[in-house]
Amino acid sequence: MNQKIKSYLAFLLRLVITFSILFYLFQKTDFEKLKEIWQNISFFYYFIALGVFFSFQILIALRWKKICLSWNFEDKLSFFLKAYFMGFSLNTVMPGIVGGDILRSFLLTKRGLSWKKASFSVILDRGYGLLGIFIILALFLPFKGYFLPYSFLIFLEILTYSLLILYFSTSLFLSKREGQDFLKPVCLPHNIFPIFLGFLIQILFVFQFIFLALALRLNFQSEYFFVIIPVISFLSALPISIAGLGIREGSLSYFFSLLNYPLEYGLSLGLLGYSLILISALPGLYFYLKEKSLWK
Repeated sequence: MNQKIKSYLAFLLRLVITFSILFYLFQKTDFEKLKEIWQNISFFYYFIALGVFFSFQILIALRWKKICLSWNFEDKLSFFLKAYFMGFSLNTVMPGIVGGDILRSFLLTKRGLSWKKASFSVILDRGYGLLGIFIILALFLPFKGYFLPYSFLIFLEILTYSLLILYFSTSLFLSKREGQDFLKPVCLPHNIFPIFLGFLIQILFVFQFIFLALALRLNFQSEYFFVIIPVISFLSALPISIAGLGIREGSLSYFFSLLNYPLEYGLSLGLLGYSLILISALPGLYFYLKEKSLWK
């Protein structure tokens, strides 16, 4: 009972954070400006962004499959894609990111992988996603991060390069040790392709927002998105709001303000991005309802 109460309280806290941020943003919003922005949306670029969104979700499923292949566990990409979509759908409607990850681990154990490795594979899948974020920041912060407050920029640079050095040094150390079956996915050469996919997925995630900005007819230098979006991707993944709602819109509005763009563009871009999340949750719901045999 205590665990259920804690779960409900955590969910309530995330609801409060989500709607408090949105309430604050809407209080500051010029609704005439907001209306003008939404009336001029280009659906051509919106659907390109949606296509990019689905493309990198397929790559996420492939990355997960490659992680499991490190343990000589093989299954069809279609299984990993369906399981990922179901987990993604659950994460969209449930607080935080844990529920969908547990579902993904459970479905993987039903296919024969041990629970320990199944759950670790999901953690690693997210870890390689975060690694991709920090690789992009490592490449773009020195050249396009100058618009950030100096102390924040220094903090980001220290965090980024420290985490990358820590990961690659740990991976190299583990790769030289024998008998590391459980840790194979983080050892060379097994981690090369997941690292590459993590980087490519985050690049596509940035391009998704570039196309959404074009859909809003926002005259914005695309290079800045390679700093802004990785940071927002990291913040949105934290289990402090509902599917990143509020955090994403607030962060975009803040970064846009640093570049002298109105709050309405940040809010619109964030909500447009959230609409892609809602649309992309539909396949997972479909697979969940259709493939009941996975639960038997």
